[in-house]
Amino acid sequence: MASFAFGVLLLGLLTVFRLVYSSTYARSWDHVDFALALDRYDLMAMQPHFPGYPYFIFGGTLVHEWIGDPVQALAVFNAIMLLLAALPIYWIARRRLAPLESLTTCLAVESLGYLSVMGTEAMSEATAVSVLFWYLWSLVWAYEKKGTPSQLLPIILFSVLLGVRLSYLPFGLGLLLLFFATRKRFQTTGRFLGYLAGQCLLVFLFQLVWISALIVSEGSMVTFISLSLQFVNGHFNEWGGAVTAESTPIISRAATLLFTNILWVGISGGSWIGASGMGVLFFYASWLLIKRRSGLSKLAIFAMVLWLSYFFWALFAQNIDKPRHALPLAVMAVFLLSIFVLKRETRKFGRLLLLTIIAIQFLISYDLMQEKAEEVPAVYQLAEYLTDYPDPFIIYTWEEARVFDYLGVPYLYRQVETFEVFASMNSIGPKRNLFLTDHVVEGFRNQGVTLSGNLEKVKSFKSNPLFEPVYDEIVLYEWVNN
Repeated sequence: MASFAFGVLLLGLLTVFRLVYSSTYARSWDHVDFALALDRYDLMAMQPHFPGYPYFIFGGTLVHEWIGDPVQALAVFNAIMLLLAALPIYWIARRRLAPLESLTTCLAVESLGYLSVMGTEAMSEATAVSVLFWYLWSLVWAYEKKGTPSQLLPIILFSVLLGVRLSYLPFGLGLLLLFFATRKRFQTTGRFLGYLAGQCLLVFLFQLVWISALIVSEGSMVTFISLSLQFVNGHFNEWGGAVTAESTPIISRAATLLFTNILWVGISGGSWIGASGMGVLFFYASWLLIKRRSGLSKLAIFAMVLWLSYFFWALFAQNIDKPRHALPLAVMAVFLLSIFVLKRETRKFGRLLLLTIIAIQFLISYDLMQEKAEEVPAVYQLAEYLTDYPDPFIIYTWEEARVFDYLGVPYLYRQVETFEVFASMNSIGPKRNLFLTDHVVEGFRNQGVTLSGNLEKVKSFKSNPLFEPVYDEIVLYEWVNN
């Protein structure tokens, strides 16, 4: 009893740290989109960007009633949702483990450093992972009940999941597996197909709950469809980082997803100590599997199928440069490994190993959360540096302009994507010093523009790439006309 109470205390302490170190920095374009949505929800103005994340914004809006800073309000909502996620994590684990081992599994997941990072900022990933575990638990519960009415709960939670983060769509495979698991209850194929069609219709109708709300908020179906087409085109062909939007070899993408995004960032928290502990856990689980001292349960196989479905989705359809897109893969992997090594016949060493890992991850989480709360993001450093610049100037940026909008910086800045536009802008108007960020410069070079001799490095601004991997370093250049 005392050990269980101590575990609950640790979970509460971790939540307190997440609340205390909840971020107030809008580090990127996406952060600004979410923060602005709390004051005025408008997809056309990208407040937030498509597909709108209505349930996440709704939760953040409720917290915003007590916390004035919209960025911090969303971060606090994430922390609350992660605390609530402890319940389904524990309940699923209890299907295979004793109470204390189930709580240990819960702590192994909740203490992950990168999950804590995401739980202290204004993005929807932490809430999405929380809802994901509620959804997974509902699937297990509905399977055990073996009745059609019980399947309504996972259908509802799947709607909430996609209303928090649409990219979790592949987890809908769990509903199909649940539906097909009831095949033996139907005497004929026709009756089963009728049942299947009815359940799929229910899934569609519950998705319409939040989709129809978005349509109403945008004024018409035409506007909503136009926004959705723009989003799909941008995600898969321009800025989204999907395999169709860039030329990175698939082997390189797979290596980045597996070794960097999942193992190094998501599971190890960017720490060699964390990686060492998780490495021991992985090899111990592999040894158990090879020795056949522990087999795979139906629950584990079911979870692994869902894991693989999202892995391939992340590989082909998500931005590989952003480890947060692989967060569900990391937490599910630790969840499955924890249950596997804590099974009754191996629980003594498994518990000791996991307790050691939890202690390590707890310290990593605390260190990362504290650093994230105190560190000034690179884009904020840039904004502050230019505020004190004495001469008239204009700075050309990439996505940094969105953060400048949010901060209301007192100088001229422009977002520019092509060299032709940049050249035309500077052919008219008063003469000013011209600054460019490295993202603009790299964009020009990718367009085949030779810039040697026209650029002079002014200053470099850096922050932890674990917090914002794309804009963790910003180099400021001055344009020199020769």
